[in-house]
Amino acid sequence: MIMSRPFAQTHDLLNHMWDALGGDAGLTDHVTVTGDGAMPSPFALTDLAGASTALVATAVSELLGEAGESPRAIEVDRVLASGWWRLPLGPSHVLGAPLMAPMPANLDFFTELPTADGRWLRLHGIFPSARARIVKALQVADDIAAVAEIVKNSPADEIEQRLVDGNAIVAASRTPQEWLQTPAGRAVDAEPLAAYTEHPASGSAWRPTPGRPLAGIKVLDMTRVIAGPVGTRWLASLGAEVLRLERPGSDEAISHTGHGAEMVLGKRWAFLDITTPEGRERFTSLLAEADVFVHGYRPGAIDGIISEEERRAINPDLVEVAVRAYGWTGPWAMRRGFDTVVQFSTGLANETQRWALADPENRVPLSVNGMSVDASRPRHTTVEGLDFTTGHMIAAAAIRGLTQRSRTGAGSTWKFSLARTASMEIGLAREVADPGPAIQLPLDGPWEDRVYTGPFGPTKRLVWPVRIEGTPLFWERPAERVGSATPTFTF
Repeated sequence: MIMSRPFAQTHDLLNHMWDALGGDAGLTDHVTVTGDGAMPSPFALTDLAGASTALVATAVSELLGEAGESPRAIEVDRVLASGWWRLPLGPSHVLGAPLMAPMPANLDFFTELPTADGRWLRLHGIFPSARARIVKALQVADDIAAVAEIVKNSPADEIEQRLVDGNAIVAASRTPQEWLQTPAGRAVDAEPLAAYTEHPASGSAWRPTPGRPLAGIKVLDMTRVIAGPVGTRWLASLGAEVLRLERPGSDEAISHTGHGAEMVLGKRWAFLDITTPEGRERFTSLLAEADVFVHGYRPGAIDGIISEEERRAINPDLVEVAVRAYGWTGPWAMRRGFDTVVQFSTGLANETQRWALADPENRVPLSVNGMSVDASRPRHTTVEGLDFTTGHMIAAAAIRGLTQRSRTGAGSTWKFSLARTASMEIGLAREVADPGPAIQLPLDGPWEDRVYTGPFGPTKRLVWPVRIEGTPLFWERPAERVGSATPTFTF
């Protein structure tokens, strides 16, 4: 396939991430990049989409070397990779439904509010529990107007701290330079993109299967929202059995997501309350069986029940991959957060507004997940690139951990954060001078030549954005309803 552009930035970002994971040098030379254009942004989001997609494929190619296979040819389409990053639909689309779904009605606490010092405060109150924490911390009625009144009369840093002290998920707007001058920003920026620790263990007899590389691998999934679930969804597409555990009554269980969603494609989804004696016992049993454990609950939530040391003692061979919002060191290491909030903290939202206003005739309105918005305030980027990039790194790290286990017998721990991914985006993923034609989401194809069963009706899907020679990608299970599975592995 002939490339219309060299896509040097896609390759550079791929090599940067692959080096951070400690992958075999030279394997990225087998990656071919296609797909002209870019999502409009001050950041090279389309290059990140292509590079992080290629990262997972490169990890698969390396793993297959443990079965005696030669490096695989990999083709990545940057345009399709961009389309797969769109929320809320992602690659799937219910037949007969409009491409642009109407916005949910519960977004009044999922917004930005002006502060007394001319800045903005981002609220993440889309879930009932998060909304309740905002209201409780401010001691006001459950009404966004009442919240806005307090915020507009408060300095940004002061109201941010007040809400964070009440365990609310919020962020005051900052520029990238302001973020990197804070103790939290400096700490996160100094962390490795992928923090890797190897643990001596007895090893495993498992080896990858050409054609279905992760067949026989058991993955325990305790992730939330996007980044972690994207990572484990990749593992399911490669043949792993992924068992997602959910606390009964959790926000995601009682929301629209609980009926089945893109992020649980290919997975089994079971209830388990690990805070009870019975639940903890079942969890430790599952942990002992698992090959991979991926988690992304609020900092300290799982460690407070069963520590990292205890988990390692239960299963020395385990490949454990964890993600946080604001890193693993520094004063914000225990702070809650999601992609859109971290974008406000780290300056991505401010930079997006600045970029738009520099050329409003051509850059306004902005597009956010396909929705048009103005540039009157800081805006998060056109897609939630921190989540998806980090999710792809999570998948690649899990696969690299299995490769290392095959080679040395060692288990491993990998740690990521959305804020550290933001540092990479700020430093290395800037818009190029000539990005090519604008890629506008959602994409209307190309679609796969089949129709799938889905929780909301018959569904079509975008073509996969990557081809790995000899390795078809597919999910063996539809998106299942929460609680439809039992908290056990099937084999």
